[in-house]
This record gives sequence, structure tokens and C-alpha cells, in this order.
Amino acid sequence: MLKPTCRNALKGHIRLFLGVLILGILFSCAKDPQQIIENTPEFQKYRNSIVRVESKLGFFSTGIGSGFFVERNKVVTNIHVIAHPGPVYVKSADKKTTWKVEGIAAYDVKNDLVILKVVGEGEALPFGNSDVVRGNEPISVVGFPEGKYKVAEGTLHSIRDSDKWLRMIVHTASGGSGGPVLNSKGQVIGIQSFQSGFFSHAIPSNTVKVLLMQSESTESLKQWHDREPIRSYAYYVKGEINYDKEHYDKAIAYFDEAIRLDPESIYAYFKRGKAKSNLGDYKGAFSDYDKAIELNPERVLNYIGRGLSSDHLGDHKDAISDYDKVIKINSQHVATYINRGSAKRKLGDYKGAFSDYDKAIELNPQHAAAYINRGYAKFKLGNHKDAIEDYNKAIKINSEYAAVAYCNRGSAKRKLGDYKGAISDYDKAIELNPKYAAAYKNRALAKEALGQHDSAKADFEKAKELDPDIAK
Repeated sequence: MLKPTCRNALKGHIRLFLGVLILGILFSCAKDPQQIIENTPEFQKYRNSIVRVESKLGFFSTGIGSGFFVERNKVVTNIHVIAHPGPVYVKSADKKTTWKVEGIAAYDVKNDLVILKVVGEGEALPFGNSDVVRGNEPISVVGFPEGKYKVAEGTLHSIRDSDKWLRMIVHTASGGSGGPVLNSKGQVIGIQSFQSGFFSHAIPSNTVKVLLMQSESTESLKQWHDREPIRSYAYYVKGEINYDKEHYDKAIAYFDEAIRLDPESIYAYFKRGKAKSNLGDYKGAFSDYDKAIELNPERVLNYIGRGLSSDHLGDHKDAISDYDKVIKINSQHVATYINRGSAKRKLGDYKGAFSDYDKAIELNPQHAAAYINRGYAKFKLGNHKDAIEDYNKAIKINSEYAAVAYCNRGSAKRKLGDYKGAISDYDKAIELNPKYAAAYKNRALAKEALGQHDSAKADFEKAKELDPDIAK
């Protein structure tokens, strides 16, 4: 981790960086979504099968997602797409046909599935057998991410043991939920649900087949919307909207209501945990992640969240245990190696921390924060020259972290007796961040070693002004 006296300046930036990394590290290798242009063979092939699903409240859209025909008058989509009360519209990809929704033919709360019965007909897509799919198979995900008809190509990563959901390495976006996941033969093997953490997730096609056999009677949309589990989904969606706007208190209130209506709402527990964490309530966050793990022990993001909460609470051994679980599931996740290294560092295990940072750099040689962290581990192990090399690389790779790298490099030079070189680095850190309290304090120490007492005193006073804790 960053040198304690230097890390506060960019703490917020690094948290944001790691958060973004945790949410998307694997997708950098996936192909970008390719838009299907009207009148191409692919578009014509699916135009009567794959649909845009939209719910509205008055003139305002409350949910946009995707769906597809599973029978001539039945369309499948995700519950969260249409959970908000109000009418639902099913539209063709070419926008020329709108089907009226007659009602709900069947639904499965646990798997986020609903089958709509429509007035009119469409062409059903063929189903494949999701029980026989294997990792590394090529897949295509078709739908309306961000409201535009697209197909994204990727690969199937693995199958969750608990519920047979598909984990996919493919980029998806809001609006794609409910769209079909197709194998190389054009058969449906899954239904896109959400993207989080390392993977996009899809409900197995065989789950839809079972649900179809249960669709004997039709329930009105209004009756269905009044059911408690569906109302829970609606509150969860409202919570998501407020979370994205950083209205965390409001988001928590909506997640509270979602959990009251459905005490087994895994995603509400997880997202409420994130909101609490953003507000500094790490005990509350830990409790929510813990409950989410109890409900689904295979969802790795819950382990990441609980590990970070444990770290904040000072329970570093417990944090390491959760990071171990994440790495066991995905040995390529750079951010988790960095997080685990930081937890080891806090326990004084600098060799273990070095090993984790080293692995992160092996996986991503352009990761500036990993070099800074590894540099600090080397610094604590007394390898000051090697630490300087890592700080040099960090400065070259990413200017966002340059102030921290210069500050840490200055400290390594100071340990080697190069006080003038150290002062030069602290000068640069302060130039990049004039409110960098630790850089002033460290520069004061270097000046003091050179006998520049008055100038050192001025730097100490400036450091105390910016950060009163430095006086301790």
C-alpha cells in the first residue's frame, strides 16, 4: 500500500480506480458490441423474434430492456425490467410492430424471469440445452443496450454450481437485460440478466423451459404488480437509480423496503451494503454482505465487499480470507491481489504484500498503483533502490498517481541519504498537489537533515495547517 504519510492525497482517486477495476477488469479483453444494421442478414434473421420491452408511467419510461419470443404469443424478459407499476410495451427491432401485453403467463422471482402473453404473434427462437454448455464456448448476446439494437460477441466463462447461471466474458449495458444469449448454432442457451464484477450473468435456458410448462393461466399486469415480490423489485430499481445519483440515504431507504417485502432479495442486500460503505457505515455494510453471502455463497462481489468492510474495520485476517475466496474463483483479478496485499501490509507481512503486488503487475504491467504499492513494500523491506525503480515506472505510466509516486520516491531517496534529490521530489509532489500535507512534512525532514532549520519549520507549519493530525 502507499506510504502512510503519503497516501491520503489520492485516497479518493485510488478508491475510485479500484472500484472501477473491480467492476470491469475482465471485460477489457472482450470484443466491443457491434451494432446490427437494418436489412443485414443478421438483422432480418432476428427482427421478428428479439424485441424491445418498455414500461411507462404516463409519458415517462420507467424501464427499458430486451426480450424475445419463446412461443408464438409469449415473450420472456427480466422481472426487474417491468417491475414498476404501469403499462408494458413490446416493440419489434425495426420499430414497425407493437404488441399489446395481455398479461403475465408465468414468473420466477428467484431467477428474475417473467413470461408475457401478448396479443399477436412473433417468431420463437430455438432453444439449446444449457446443461451441456462448456467454458470458452463462443456466445452472442443480442438486445437493446442503451436503447440500441446490438449484438455483443464474447465467451462463456463458467457455470455457477448453485443455480446453473452462466458467467460470461462479454460487455453488456443497461437495456440489454432479458435479451437472448445464443450459441454458435443460433440457439438460446441463456437470458441476459445483469453485469457485475468480473462477468455478465445469464439465466440458463433450461430454467425458461421449465417456466414455460407452468404458464397455463394469465394474470393481469395490475394484479401481478401488486404482489409483494414484484413490489420488492420495483423498490430495488428505485434504490439503484438513487445509488447511481449518489443519493445513498435515499437508496438505502428503498433497499430497506425491498428487503422488507422480500427478505431474500440478494441484490438489495448487496447494493445496500455498497451504499452503507460509501457513507462510512462499515459494520452495516459487513452485515449486508454477510447476508448476501448466506443467500448465495458463489457471488464473488459479496466477498469483495465484505473483505473491504473487514479491512476498514481493522479485521485484516478476515479480509484476506475473503480475498482468498475471490482469487480462488478468478485468479486473474488484479484489484483483489492489490487489496489482499494491502491487508497483508497492515499486518506487517511485507513479503506477502510484495508477492501480491508482484502478481498484480504480472497480470497488468501498466498498473501504476500496483507499482506504487510494490515500491512501498520494497521500501519497508529496506530495498530502497528497487523501490525507486517502481516509483519511476508509476510516474511514467500514469500521471494521476505522480504526486504520490514523487512523494514516496523522495522518501526512498531520503533513506539513501540523498536529501537534495528527496527535496526535489517533494517539490514536484507539492507542485502537482499544493495541498499535499505529507509532502510538506517529508520535505521538512529532508531540509532538517541538511541544516535548513527555518525552511524546515515553515514546511512543518504548512503541513500542520493542511492536516492537524500531522502534529501528532
